[in-house]
Amino acid sequence: MGNGLTNRLDNQADINQIDSGNSFSSVRLLSNQISQTWQEISLFPLIVSAPVSSVYFCAMGGSAYAGRIIKSLFYNSLKIPVEIVDSYQLPQSVNKGSLIICASYSGDTEETISCCRQALSKNLPLIGVSQGGQLTRLLKQNRKPVFNFTQKFNPSRQPRLGQGYMIVSQLGILSKLRLIDLDDDDMDKIVVFLNKRNTQLDVKMAVSSNQAKKLAIIFSDKIVNLIASEFLSGSLHAIRNPLNETGKHFANYFVLPELNHHLLEGLEYPEILRPNALFAFIDTPFYSSPVKKRMAITREVLGKIGLKYLTVNLRGESLLEEVFELLQLFSFVSFYLAVLHRVNPTPVPWVDYFKKRLSAKG
Repeated sequence: MGNGLTNRLDNQADINQIDSGNSFSSVRLLSNQISQTWQEISLFPLIVSAPVSSVYFCAMGGSAYAGRIIKSLFYNSLKIPVEIVDSYQLPQSVNKGSLIICASYSGDTEETISCCRQALSKNLPLIGVSQGGQLTRLLKQNRKPVFNFTQKFNPSRQPRLGQGYMIVSQLGILSKLRLIDLDDDDMDKIVVFLNKRNTQLDVKMAVSSNQAKKLAIIFSDKIVNLIASEFLSGSLHAIRNPLNETGKHFANYFVLPELNHHLLEGLEYPEILRPNALFAFIDTPFYSSPVKKRMAITREVLGKIGLKYLTVNLRGESLLEEVFELLQLFSFVSFYLAVLHRVNPTPVPWVDYFKKRLSAKG
């Protein structure tokens, strides 16, 4: 690893100057967000009169992480269909037994508001998750339940850095409805584990013994392609986006076994892939035997083609723990990438530009 990049990530004064928007503080406070939200959602009064036969998570961007994570994490235990709606329209498949969860960190996401209005017009079971905004006002006006969190552990005020609120609130809602099995002990173990990992990934920990800093340096000049499977499939979306938004870095992801049915034949060209692409396998002993075999053979094929890859081995003691471990690790990696690129990780100027153009008349 280049000494210049190492010195950059081990220079705390330089990092503090780059991070004028408090992104790092928000990254470190994930476990606090989890604790706060789990305590608050346990007190949240929630009654759904009709039996729930399906769940539709209506959300965009970071607000949709929870739905994607829940769908893959509880794939083998959820007894009802779960769908993600990341558009303006509810699908025709919704019915009186469909629970609609509209999640928007800001409360002003236009696609989510559109779905919320449709759910209200159809008188469907409906729950909102937000820290305020139009979504909260709309649901309260119609006497529908909405879980509002206060973002006291997200000093950056960036939704993507407040995922403890969004993910845990929606886990809590499904737990209260007995759709998933989750309790206080599960969340306590996660908080203890993440606090320990915080110390290991902290800015004060040198590159030589810091997994997140090492990965950021390796990623810094590569086109990153993340690969995972099964219960971690939904988490891939949630770690790719911060690499883009916080790290200001291009990244993509692929899911096994699907990628084996198409991607392998698309790796020969263009030839610039070989020096520039990097594949990061997210590995865990919790994968099924067929997926473990596919992981090994996929790495073998990449090696034969001459493409670079590495493996990130997770250490959690449960599926749930590893999901949060992955989220935490890549939040740190994304932050350190921004530092390496010498750019403030907090603002999202091109997203803001797009929204401004989108709202302009004509």
